[in-house]
Amino acid sequence: MTPLVQGGLESQGIPSVVMNKQDSSYVGMCFATRPVEIWVPDVHAEAASAWLNSMEE
Repeated sequence: MTPLVQGGLESQGIPSVVMNKQDSSYVGMCFATRPVEIWVPDVHAEAASAWLNSMEE
């Protein structure tokens, strides 16, 4: 899902960076998911939020 969101943002001209947030206490656990955040520059935050909200409709 993350590559789709990042690609969608970039198709709108919004640069983004994926930050993988791993918790070492979960490493090796097959059921654990690794939280991921997608960061955008402050000047693009409003446009990114609007685009993400439009995907929910």
